[in-house]
Amino acid sequence: MNATSWRFDGDDCSLHMVSEVSMLPQETNASIGCDCNISNDTDVCHVVRMTHKYYSLDGVLSPELVKLPYLRSIDFAYNYLSGTIPPEWGSTQLQEISLLGNRLTGEIPPELGNIATLTKLDFEANQLSGPLPSELGRLTNLETLMLSSNRLTGRLPTILGQLRNLRDL
Repeated sequence: MNATSWRFDGDDCSLHMVSEVSMLPQETNASIGCDCNISNDTDVCHVVRMTHKYYSLDGVLSPELVKLPYLRSIDFAYNYLSGTIPPEWGSTQLQEISLLGNRLTGEIPPELGNIATLTKLDFEANQLSGPLPSELGRLTNLETLMLSSNRLTGRLPTILGQLRNLRDL
């Protein structure tokens, strides 16, 4: 899987490589996890996990990932992704988002506070700016919130103190 970008067709596990890199670092970890037991139709599998760590991915994060309704985990750590975090991701049922060590800019979208299922949010070591949205205080299942090494401003919203499951900040 030396792909640097993918094209998704619907919510099944059909992926089409769009471009390819010739050499990948040894620590590269890339996989697509599928679950064929979600629906009663055993002929259909759904993407539930995308891991592309140390993959030299560049480009921007796609709002199209919302078209994968069974997606629960995104781990694109240690790549060269730039641009902003799509606010559309706030309409997903993600449990984990790791974008550690990229080149992401802009503010953290307040819409991410709508992801009630989220347990891990790792945006550490990017170039995110602005205040931390108080809407993240609605993430009652959140256990991990990693934001260091960014350009965030202001104080932590006091509502974060009400997140009883939060262990790592």
